[in-house]
Amino acid sequence: MGLGQYQWILKLPPPEVVRGLSQEGGFPRLLATLLANRGLREAREAYAFLYPELSDFADPMLIPDMLTAVKLLAEALLSGEKIGIYADYDVDGVTGAAILHLFFTELGGQTEVLFPHREKDGYGFHAHLLPFFREKGVKLLVTVDCGITAHEAVAEARRLGLKVILTDHHELPPRLPEAHAVVTGKRLPRHSPFYDLCGAGTVLALVRALRRFLLEQGFFGERPVPNLKRYLDLAALGTVADMVPLRGENRLIAVFGLPELSESPRPGIKALKEVAATNGAVGTEEVLFRLAPRINAAGRLREARLAFDLLVSRDMEEARRLARELNRLNSERQRVEEQVLSEALAQLPEGEPPAGIVLFGEEWPLGVLGIAAGRIAERFYRPVVLLTRKGEILKGSGRSIPEVDLFRAFRLCEEVLLGYGGHPAAGGLKLASGDLENFRKAFARAVEHLLTEKGLSLREDLRPRLFLEGHVRLNEILDPDFVEGFQRLAPFGPGNPEPVLSFSDFEVRQPRLMAEKHLRFTLWQEGFGLSAVGFNFPEEALFFLKEGVRGLYLAASPYISEFQGNRYLELRIRDLLRREP
Repeated sequence: MGLGQYQWILKLPPPEVVRGLSQEGGFPRLLATLLANRGLREAREAYAFLYPELSDFADPMLIPDMLTAVKLLAEALLSGEKIGIYADYDVDGVTGAAILHLFFTELGGQTEVLFPHREKDGYGFHAHLLPFFREKGVKLLVTVDCGITAHEAVAEARRLGLKVILTDHHELPPRLPEAHAVVTGKRLPRHSPFYDLCGAGTVLALVRALRRFLLEQGFFGERPVPNLKRYLDLAALGTVADMVPLRGENRLIAVFGLPELSESPRPGIKALKEVAATNGAVGTEEVLFRLAPRINAAGRLREARLAFDLLVSRDMEEARRLARELNRLNSERQRVEEQVLSEALAQLPEGEPPAGIVLFGEEWPLGVLGIAAGRIAERFYRPVVLLTRKGEILKGSGRSIPEVDLFRAFRLCEEVLLGYGGHPAAGGLKLASGDLENFRKAFARAVEHLLTEKGLSLREDLRPRLFLEGHVRLNEILDPDFVEGFQRLAPFGPGNPEPVLSFSDFEVRQPRLMAEKHLRFTLWQEGFGLSAVGFNFPEEALFFLKEGVRGLYLAASPYISEFQGNRYLELRIRDLLRREP
């Protein structure tokens, strides 16, 4: 009997790699195992991972077209021309736009910033919005987090006399748009430190390259050279929020940017943390669940410009006013999301859901469909697409599970789609209203095909997997050397997941339920005790745990808890079983 529905999978690296890291690097065996599972094979690499330095950032000029881009920007700055910034409406786009605007302003430049409207325009670089820049006297335009497939918009920009620098991080199309420069880490080999950069991270690389180029050209003279460390707060906010793998440049941005975000002097960041009740150190969880949703609420329910204005604000009172409005919009977003979720769930028939779930609501707000789809995908462990009507067509968002590449699923359905985009985990699409049922059938077939391709069965194999990185004794994680190294593994996220370990042969002491849904007990083993906490467990969990009970198998993640200024190690319960998984 188990409290969860996870399939436990033990993921162990080659023993010789663990042995080498332990012997050559002096790492405890468990820490060496975790390092090896993150692709680190040599002690030198492991130390660089655990003890990174600002000098570890790679040369941004290695990115194709980077030199062309910085020369165009330098020319515009030297001639006093306005620079246009066209950015996506999510956290990644907004933070990237803020970095560019603030940096250009620091150099004495002028900008004109525009975000597409999620409802009216949809995602992407749109030709019909370009006259805005022409009317503002812009001659050079930089995109943020979009444009990699925008052939039509780039052609129209050229027709209007605009030079275009595309900065993006989405998958490359077969043919790149004919922009003056296309700056993306995706043009490099997959092992490149720049490959997984998000939009804000790509912009940071552009700014780093531009500063160096201007320095070499003597642009600054007697003026102070901008300190780019001060831009890492915004870069970290965009990087963590966009859920890109935290390796390569992304890890450096997160490691050095999150402390900057914690202590950021920006009025907008301070005000945002106030309304989000975020005090003290800001980690990945604070970004994902407190800060990012409030920034995203602007683009989801109103205008992304609201969030941009907050991040670039220099006035504390204005920042507080904008932050309060974002907080209000986020509350409204939560209400609307719950309504959409309730209506969507009501459409599902009883029994086994289809391989791919497609649901439609006539008046569902487009801005919350992705979040609601994600929650349904998590509940039923199926890829989910939610659609709403926009004029004569249907538009929507999808979220997937690790076993199904959503972008490939959409590609298999492209005969019934008017357009689609995204990546393996999430995407957007549009189709003719008369093709809804055709798409439902095609999407289910596509998902089944992709599962069969991997040798997976819909009924037997499709349930959440929990990857365990070791079966350990309690004294191993209480080893001070492990605790010190474990803290340096953070920040955790995609590409560097929070480690999950399994325990057995322990005794349960002091089991109790907090706030009717949170489980806490002391795990006792061989004279050592450690507190274990499980969030949102059912009430029957207390009947499962009894004082002194043995014979349980626990899957849990070590984490450092903070309370009243004290830091201590605890276990975060992920699953609990009566028998060996």
